[in-house]
Amino acid sequence: MLQKIHDRLTGIFAVVILVALGIVFVFWGVDASVGTFTRATGVEVNGEEIGADRVRRAFQDELGRYQQMFGAAEIPAEFRERLQQEVLDQAVRAELVRQRTRELRYAATDAHVLEALRQTPAFQVEGKFSADAYHAALRSAGLSTERFEAEQREAALARQLDRGLQVSAFVLPGEFERRVALLHEARELAWVAIPAAAFAAQATPTEAELTTWFEAHRSQYVSEEAARLEYVELNIADLAVTAAPDQARLREFYDANVERYATSEQRRARHVLIANQADAAAAEASAHKVLEQAQAGADFAALAREHSADTGSVAQGGDLGWAERGAFVAPFADAVWSMQPGEIRGPVRSEFGWHVIRLDAVRPGTVRSFEEVRAEIEPEVRRQDVERQFNDLQELLESEAFEAGGDLGRVAAKLQLELRSVPRFTRNDNGALGNSSELTAAVFAPDTLTGQELRTAELAPGRVVTVRVAAHEPPRELSLAEVRDKVLADARRERVRQLAAEKATAVLGALSGGGEWSTVIRPWVAAAVRPRLLRRHDGDALPEVLDAAFRAPAPEGRPRFGTAQLENGDSVVWQVSAVRSGSLAALAPDEQSREADQSRQRASNADAAVYVAALQASAKVKTNPQLFD
Repeated sequence: MLQKIHDRLTGIFAVVILVALGIVFVFWGVDASVGTFTRATGVEVNGEEIGADRVRRAFQDELGRYQQMFGAAEIPAEFRERLQQEVLDQAVRAELVRQRTRELRYAATDAHVLEALRQTPAFQVEGKFSADAYHAALRSAGLSTERFEAEQREAALARQLDRGLQVSAFVLPGEFERRVALLHEARELAWVAIPAAAFAAQATPTEAELTTWFEAHRSQYVSEEAARLEYVELNIADLAVTAAPDQARLREFYDANVERYATSEQRRARHVLIANQADAAAAEASAHKVLEQAQAGADFAALAREHSADTGSVAQGGDLGWAERGAFVAPFADAVWSMQPGEIRGPVRSEFGWHVIRLDAVRPGTVRSFEEVRAEIEPEVRRQDVERQFNDLQELLESEAFEAGGDLGRVAAKLQLELRSVPRFTRNDNGALGNSSELTAAVFAPDTLTGQELRTAELAPGRVVTVRVAAHEPPRELSLAEVRDKVLADARRERVRQLAAEKATAVLGALSGGGEWSTVIRPWVAAAVRPRLLRRHDGDALPEVLDAAFRAPAPEGRPRFGTAQLENGDSVVWQVSAVRSGSLAALAPDEQSREADQSRQRASNADAAVYVAALQASAKVKTNPQLFD
């Protein structure tokens, strides 16, 4: 499959982005109902199996990403269960879509897959497809080219189904107008902030209050889990420093790839094309007349300008320029490559019609000598040799690490690598090893923390480490004495937030009881606060205020009032005095077009969700209850 790509996939010296492949996202938006069965496998969807390893691997990938968010804290059991269900649902939906595209006899050619690869940013260097980047990205992701291209083909099929739903989606005029009225609604809005800092003097807790606060929030004050690591590193950059292919190796490469340094024979021909007609005999007769005139000595270029149907060459008198044999269709090429310069031949039949041909010149093929291309060959051979050496050493490293138990010194001696250490490795700071989610997950895996197992992880393409946990420091609840300053700051921060919110509630009560806006807010502003006409996504307004104000019912008779709390602890009191619905006519033409496209996309997404729900309702889905154990 895609052999032309495979033949050119060598080298890993390129910036690579880890590729995560998935079926079109819209098909993953519906919950799956999953039954159970007892076979020691993964999931069955309508009798077809999704491998357990595939589902578990997807779960571990997601778990690793979320662990970075949780930091030292352990991921709650209920969150893990929900994540497991989401991963399982995604796998089921993708399989249902795959089965449906097969039933509909959708097809994706190699050309479709090749184009998708060429358009993938992760496989590009300076905006162009790079075979090196492609190969390195797949290796970094642990994917074979065959598996990846098969998944790309499935994704291309799913996109075909998605596009079918998109082009069939429509939005009724009334629905469109209501959407515009809502999304482009504007409200006359005014607000005043009650700063939390104004209550700082009232927020210093007593010793008893501080202790009470700490006991109520003890779970927030936990030490960060840490490990002391020993490691060895295999880095391709170190190998590249000493790599120097000898003359024999360079000559071997040249001999194996000599065709790369050869130019094919080129020929320059002119032709007159008599296009296919309903009356084939008449077309052939016209070609014979042109041939007779050319052989009689008529100006060939003039004949081409007068009679040729080839719009690409007619202005040049039929001149096709210098070209290799592969540039022409077979019958035409066969004729040209059997002619002598100056010879006129025809009529030659091709899929385009009848050709009268004159061969003007021949340019023989050439082969650049080894000495001419040696400077070009050496960097490529060096890359190949270094990559091969690195791959061999990485395989040896992984094998030795597996067999060594917890003896990292043995691995270091075997591969002649320096034994190094990281004094304090945490989930948020990997020290000299940089930030690697793969390494973090490996270090804090239960089997690794015992120190009796070595783990190998790829930090980046061409950089691999094998690590051992020499000491483990589990997270523990800290005492008040250890975190007193932080506890005091947190307690004060919460108290001033609470006091600001209480004051905002009091101001709201005064306004709701009939107080005038300007009078009630006067203690908190230096000048009058006038309403502003704002839309729900205006960037110069506080998002918390906009969110609360646009959720409020429209005012009836007098303004609507409410409160909101800002992320910095301040509280806000706001009023909405008027509401103006959005209008399609008020939008610029480009805005109208954008809104129409978004409405159709929204309808398409809804249709897709219903479509997958229908597939789900009739599907027979079973899962192994011990799948994630």
